[in-house]
Amino acid sequence: MKRNYYFLLLAALVFGLSLSVTSCSKDDDNNNGSSEEQQDQQDQKEAEAQDLANARYAIIDQLANVDTIKADFLAETFEPGIGMPDGDDTSTRIVNTNDAETAAERFANIVGATGIDENTTSFPWKDDKLGTMTYTKVTDGTAWATVDVNIKQVPKLQKIIFRAPEQGDNNAAFKGRAYYRFGDVVAIPRKGYDNNKFWQYWVCVRPAFGPEKKEDSHWISVQINQQTNLYTKTNNNKTWFMPTKLGENKEHMQNLAEMLYAMLYPEQWEQNVLNNLKNKKMKMFGDFNKNNEPYHNKYFWQNVSKGWDETINDGNNTQDLWHHVFNTSKSNLKKIINDPNIGLNLLYKGYSWNSEKKLDIHFWQASYTNGSGVNSNMHTAKYTEPKGNLKDVVFDCRLMGNKIENYLRFFKNDGKQRWCIIHATGSDLSLMAGSYNYDGVKEPIRKVTEFYRYWKDIDPEGGKDLNKDPEPDMPL
Repeated sequence: MKRNYYFLLLAALVFGLSLSVTSCSKDDDNNNGSSEEQQDQQDQKEAEAQDLANARYAIIDQLANVDTIKADFLAETFEPGIGMPDGDDTSTRIVNTNDAETAAERFANIVGATGIDENTTSFPWKDDKLGTMTYTKVTDGTAWATVDVNIKQVPKLQKIIFRAPEQGDNNAAFKGRAYYRFGDVVAIPRKGYDNNKFWQYWVCVRPAFGPEKKEDSHWISVQINQQTNLYTKTNNNKTWFMPTKLGENKEHMQNLAEMLYAMLYPEQWEQNVLNNLKNKKMKMFGDFNKNNEPYHNKYFWQNVSKGWDETINDGNNTQDLWHHVFNTSKSNLKKIINDPNIGLNLLYKGYSWNSEKKLDIHFWQASYTNGSGVNSNMHTAKYTEPKGNLKDVVFDCRLMGNKIENYLRFFKNDGKQRWCIIHATGSDLSLMAGSYNYDGVKEPIRKVTEFYRYWKDIDPEGGKDLNKDPEPDMPL
C-alpha cells in the first residue's frame, strides 16, 4: 500500500521551521515567550509545511509502490507503481486511457494542477524536493500524451505514456475474464491502534478488464484504525484521532461513488448511461467505453447488491457487507446517495493544523452527489477543506459511518455521514498482505481473505473458466 509512515517527513519539515513546535505537551499552555503575532506567523509556517508535505506525499502515492518508509520520506526511493510496464522496459509505464481528455485529467490529478485539458500541448511541473515532470500532448496517433519523469524518490520511473488500446500493442490485452470484478471484497488482518487485530476491508472499484485493456485492479478502504493512518493529539486529558497519510486519488473516489449508485440504483444507473451513449462528456467509471455497458449492466449490479446483502461472520461480527465495509446500513446508504443535499462524503489526504496551539485544524473532503446529464451517476463532485476547532468536540476517525458521535459536531452537526478513504492497487494489497508483487489478472491476490467475489458467490459457473470471453450479465 502506497501511504505508510510519512509522519517522518512531516516531523522533519516542521522541525526545520522551528525548535518550538507545539505538540502534545505542557507547551500547549504557553507561547514560549513569543508574542501572539509571532505565534500566528509560526502557526502559518507550520500549516504551510504540512500542506506541502501532504501534497508531496499525494504525488508519490500515485506514482510509486510506497509500502514502507525507513527514514525521511524525501530521502527514500520507491519502485514505480503507476500503470503497467511497457514490455520489458519497466522505466516506461503505460496507462491505458481511452481519450485525450482523460489523459490530461489524470496528469492534472497527479500533480494537483488546474488549467490542464486535452488542448494543453505542454505543461512543465517542478518541485524543489521531488524533481520534475513534463506533460506533452502527442499528435502522431501513437498516444494521447507522454510525461517525462525525473522524480528522485522514484528513480526507475522515466516516462508515463497515456494511450488508448488501439494506439499500442494489441497483444498486450489479456483475453477472457479477470479474477476480480466491480464490488468484490477482500480483507487483510491489521493491527489496530489499541493493538487488537481487525479486518481491513478492501473493495474493488475498478477491476482489470480485457476489452478496455486494463490489466491492473484498483481498491479502496474506508477503515483506518491502524496506526499508520492515525495522528493523535492530546491536550488537557482529551485525545483526538485524526486521519493522516491517506493520499489522494480523485479518479477512484469518483469510481466508488458511481459504483455505490450502480449497486443501489441499478436501473437508473443503466438508463443514465444508455441515454448518454453518444455524449463524450458523460463518464462511466473514468474512461470505460460506454458501449461496454452490457458487461456491467443493471443485472450485474443487482446481483452484486444481493451479494452484499448476505450475512457474513468475520470472527468479530455477524452482519452484511454494507455494515462490515461502511459501518452503516444499505437503506441508509441508499437514502444519502440519492439525496442531493447529502451524497457521499469522503475525507482524503489527511489533516493540517491552522493553529496547533489553538486546536484549529482543517481536513480535505470530497463530496459526490447525483446530478443530471453529464453529472448523473454521482458525477457532481465538490472538493472542500472543512475547518474547525477541536477544543469542545470529539473527533475519532477510527470508526466513522453511522458512528456520527465520533465526528459530527466538528462538522457543525450537518447530519452527513463521512468516511476516510485510502486507495491501493492489487499489487499494493499483495505487498500489504505479505505476498509477492502481484501483476496477475486471472489469479487471486495471495494471503488476503475473500469475503465476497462475483465469480465465487454469484456466478460460480461463469467463474470456472476465466478464459471465456466476457458476456452480458443476466439475473441470477
